[in-house]
Amino acid sequence: MYLLGYDIGSSTIKVALLDAATQEAIKVIQYPEQDMDMISRQIGWAEQQPEIWWQNLCIATRTILSETNISPKDIKGIGIAYQMHGLVLVDEEQRVLRSSIIWCDSRATSIGRQAFMELGESHCLSNYLNSPGNFTASKLKWIKDNEPETYGKIHKILLPGDYIAMKLTGEIHTTISGLSEGIFWNFKKQDIAHDLLNYFDFNPSLLADTAPTFSITGTVTRAASIQTGLAEGTAVSYRAGDQPNNAVALNVLRQGEVAATSGTSGVVYGIVDKPLYDEQSRVNAFAHVNYEQNFDRIGILLCINGAGIQYSWIKQQIARSGRSYEDMDRMASTVPVGSEGICMLPFGNGSERIFEDRNLGAHIFNLRFNRHTRAHLFRAALEGVAFTFVHGINILKEMGLEVDVIRVGNDNMFQSKIFAMTIATLLGSHIEVVETTGAVGAARAAGVGSGVYTSLEEALQGVQPTKLYEPTLNYALCSQAYSYWQASLSQMLKQAPENASAHKLLKSQRDQLNKELKEKNQLLNIQRMQLSTQADNLAFVENELQKIISSKHKNESVEDRLKKLKKKLNSKTGQESKLDLLKEHLNIYNDDFSKKLKEHCPTLSYEELKMCTLLKLRLSTKEIATEMNLSLRGAETKRYRLRKKLDLPTGKNLIDFLENI
Repeated sequence: MYLLGYDIGSSTIKVALLDAATQEAIKVIQYPEQDMDMISRQIGWAEQQPEIWWQNLCIATRTILSETNISPKDIKGIGIAYQMHGLVLVDEEQRVLRSSIIWCDSRATSIGRQAFMELGESHCLSNYLNSPGNFTASKLKWIKDNEPETYGKIHKILLPGDYIAMKLTGEIHTTISGLSEGIFWNFKKQDIAHDLLNYFDFNPSLLADTAPTFSITGTVTRAASIQTGLAEGTAVSYRAGDQPNNAVALNVLRQGEVAATSGTSGVVYGIVDKPLYDEQSRVNAFAHVNYEQNFDRIGILLCINGAGIQYSWIKQQIARSGRSYEDMDRMASTVPVGSEGICMLPFGNGSERIFEDRNLGAHIFNLRFNRHTRAHLFRAALEGVAFTFVHGINILKEMGLEVDVIRVGNDNMFQSKIFAMTIATLLGSHIEVVETTGAVGAARAAGVGSGVYTSLEEALQGVQPTKLYEPTLNYALCSQAYSYWQASLSQMLKQAPENASAHKLLKSQRDQLNKELKEKNQLLNIQRMQLSTQADNLAFVENELQKIISSKHKNESVEDRLKKLKKKLNSKTGQESKLDLLKEHLNIYNDDFSKKLKEHCPTLSYEELKMCTLLKLRLSTKEIATEMNLSLRGAETKRYRLRKKLDLPTGKNLIDFLENI
């Protein structure tokens, strides 16, 4: 009896075949050998064809069945792990409508920022545990705004794992964990985030029905059987995003347990037993695979872009040809802790979320040409990434995450003893290395959903560490080197103010909108007062006219009575001058509108600024002439000269221009 696990990545498809009885991985393969193509029509875009995932999965499945020579009928469950946050759109015939917008596509960032600001930062963090950011919901809004014809054809939106399950079974489902990674789940209400759907004007029917993470959501169809070589009727019984699934593979399920990996980028994924969020949005929180049991298992995900890619760069550019990572590690071990003063910041792979999306770049500090060798650079590179992990995990600790144990796979930087022991020493924790992969973890989890195992604990009982790193380095030296690294980091953060964080950008945008709203309200209040004054004047005129009509003083001519009325009206209007109201509510020199005008045209005089303000209030030329003590012709001339001074082209409406300032 066997279990099959898939890991649908953006580079390759990994497949694992597990002996259910012995819990031994019989075979693990990946296909294709070269990374799958990524479509990037514009800078920051990243798409892939879901059909290519499916084709490669079919080839990989047939290959592993052929190489192991087992009967497909002996496979009792299929598990699927997949790249998170991708968006797949299908119509009613289950046909893909367009290429998938995948996890590293950043086109929807501004949409997420706007939603974060308009829905309210506190609301988003307390309900979704995240900013809408660049996740699946924001990507769908981009489709709605930019590809309305495609949007109108959507039957369901799917995550990459939902799509693969649909191709295998013909059934469309998702999970609560999947909804949370798309920011479609409200943790406070323990329900679909209907407020977010309403904000984006999404029909809830676009979401797939939810099913338990560990459950049979369908069986392999005849068509899928022909394409993959699997037996018709084989149960698909588990799906989860790659990071939650990696935690499953490492048996990280409980409060205080942490899974980590350091490939191209570094990821720390810790488990808490209550909803937590970071007010600075440096980390993300999603429902873990066992969340729905008691609605109390949250995965806190921290990402470090500059990690393994930095050490790979060191190998390619600095190490001598033919040197392996093992050779580099041996050379680094000849150098004392702290690399004799060399310090590296590894942030040369784009903006870093843990620094509020600042793009710091990579840096080498204190290099001495007459003292330092390749070995020093190798150790400094390892320590630089290790210190970043410590910095990130300390953020998780600040949020309330207890780090009792860190479990890692044996296929990345954690193979380095220096790297792992530096982290263990500074955190006072021990690091357990487990021989496993995401595809193997998916196969184990599939056994729970299909009933082969009675619990997840039983499925993972064979997961045991093969290596243990303990805090055995000199703590004083490690701490001294880490302090110098932190000081270097602080120095670079101070020197990069132009790289405003997303959090600060949102605050700036919010403050600007509040200013504009205040100005609009101020203008509305003035216009309201003006209307009230005009209404009072009209009532006064009506009352005086009625007195004239009913007057018993026949000896006084109507003309004389009207002259008296005109005199009284002028007196009343003067007492309630609009100019007085403007002076009370607007400071011509200091309000934001005038400041922006002065930036556009610094030579504007006080009188010209005042005329702009009156025009923006939509006063007539006659009213402006009265307020500015000008003749009607003088007001028209001043308006003409103002247009020339503002350099407005022919046909450009002056008032429209002023309202857009």
